[in-house]
Amino acid sequence: MRHGRYSLLSFGLLLAAPVAARADDAADARALVDKAVKAHGGAELAKFSAYTVRMKGTVKPFDKVIAFTGVVASHGPDRQKVDIEVEDGGLKFRFVIVLNGDKGWHRSGDETKAMDKDELAEAKELAHAGWVTTLVPLKDKTFTLATVGEIKVDGRAAVGVKVSSKGRRDVDLYFVKETGLLVKIESRVKDEGSGQEVTEETYPGEYKEVQGTKQPMKITRKRDGKAYIEGKVTGYDLAEKLDADVFAKP
Repeated sequence: MRHGRYSLLSFGLLLAAPVAARADDAADARALVDKAVKAHGGAELAKFSAYTVRMKGTVKPFDKVIAFTGVVASHGPDRQKVDIEVEDGGLKFRFVIVLNGDKGWHRSGDETKAMDKDELAEAKELAHAGWVTTLVPLKDKTFTLATVGEIKVDGRAAVGVKVSSKGRRDVDLYFVKETGLLVKIESRVKDEGSGQEVTEETYPGEYKEVQGTKQPMKITRKRDGKAYIEGKVTGYDLAEKLDADVFAKP
């Protein structure tokens, strides 16, 4: 089931160099991000650069519906581990995928293989996008912020910020206008079936308090408008860091 590799990493989310934003637009974007950071926990949120999330739900590659349970661990922009079990046609399969800086592996059953160049590049993109959505790194000047207008998400007004970073795909974040909570994430990803880039939209929801922060307990994901992942969070732990062993070769 090679098709599951990138999609599993995308649990945790077009190449373009950042364009200098107008000073007033950049300030507006910064104000939206500052409000969002405050809504998600402010100073408490800033304490954490790592998380471990336990999930269950369904993934729909190639119009199939496959149940999964799993754990995602992430630390910073380039360390991520996905350990997941899927059930397909009554059979269960376990996959472990690890990104650790410039190295990556995927394990199926008892076989572990190093990621090839393309797999590693895509894993880095997905981990970077996941890091951006934590909001923690966005005060870093290496990110360029710009507004992307207002949309409706489930009937609520949401305002958007485009996050650009040199050498990485842009990530659009939309926040509920009233509360500042993250309600939609949009980016480009490489579809594991076709090998082509597609638009991925992620909708976090059902926020609850976790260690003084607000975190989503439900994740809905679409690719080019089609349902892709429905997930429920069954456990959420935040940390300042995770042990290096977490991201060792599986």
